[in-house]
Amino acid sequence: MEKENLGRRQVLAVIGGALALGGLQACGDDDNDGTTTPPEQPATGPQVADYPYDQHIAATYQIDPAKVRELAYQAYYNGGCCHGAFSGLIDHLSETVGQPFNLIPRTFGQFGAGGIAGYGSICGSILGGILIINSIVSKADVRTNMLTDLMRWYERESFPKYVPVTIAPNEAGKTTLDFTNVAALQVVPGSHLCHASVSTWCAANGVSTKSADKLARCSRLTADVAGKVAEMLNAYLSTGTYAGPAAIDDVSAGCLGCHGPATTVRPVASGMSCTSCHSDKTTGHP
Repeated sequence: MEKENLGRRQVLAVIGGALALGGLQACGDDDNDGTTTPPEQPATGPQVADYPYDQHIAATYQIDPAKVRELAYQAYYNGGCCHGAFSGLIDHLSETVGQPFNLIPRTFGQFGAGGIAGYGSICGSILGGILIINSIVSKADVRTNMLTDLMRWYERESFPKYVPVTIAPNEAGKTTLDFTNVAALQVVPGSHLCHASVSTWCAANGVSTKSADKLARCSRLTADVAGKVAEMLNAYLSTGTYAGPAAIDDVSAGCLGCHGPATTVRPVASGMSCTSCHSDKTTGHP
C-alpha cells in the first residue's frame, strides 16, 4: 500500500508541474512516444507542484545565458525549437538550483516543434521560454510585461545571431549556406509566428523550409531566444520587477488608434505588430 501511495504522489507531482508550466502535454511534431519515465519525485524539498518557483530560488542567483544558449542550440536537434529553449533553460536551472527544476521531464516542450506540432503558429522557441517564465515569475503583472516584451523583441530582432561552441552532429557538413558568417544571413522576422518567421528567412536566403539550412537557422535562433529569456529572468530575479514591455511600433499604434480594443469601430484583439500580416499598411492609416 505504501508503494502504491508513493506512485500516486509521483503522478500528482508531475501533473502539478505540467499545470504550472502551462497545462500542455508533450505531444506533436517530434519523435517522443510519451513513454519517458518521469524523474523520481522525492518526499522532501521543493516539489514540482510548489508553484511558482521564484520562491525556491536564492535572491543572489543568476542564470548563465551563455551556457543556456549552447544547451538550447544542441537540444534543438533532439526535439525542435520549443524543446531546445525549454530544456536548455531547465537543464541549467536543474544543475544550478536543483529542486524542483530537476524533477521536471526534459521532453515536456517537444509538443511545440514547428509552431506547435508543425502547425506554424507561435514560434516554439518563444513558447519554450514562456513556459519557463510562467513557471518562475509569481507576479502576474510582471509576468505579462515579460511575455509581451519577449514577443515584441522577437518580432524586431535580426536572427540568427548565435555562434555555437560545437556544431551539432546532426548539422555538421549538411548546410549549403555559410553559417560561419552568420551576420550575412540575418533577417528580421517581423512576426512571432513560426510560418512567417521561417518563410521570410528562407525566401531571403534562397533555401527550402525543409533544408538543413533552415534547421541550422532555427537551432541558432532557439539559442538566441533562450539566452534572451535567461537575461530577462536575471533582471526579474535581481530586482523583483521588470522594465517593459517595449512599446508597440508606431505604425501599429496608429492602426490601434481607430481599431484597438478601446474603440467601437472594428476592434482588434491583438498586441502584435499589424504590418506582419497587413503589409500594405505603412502609416497606420487607410
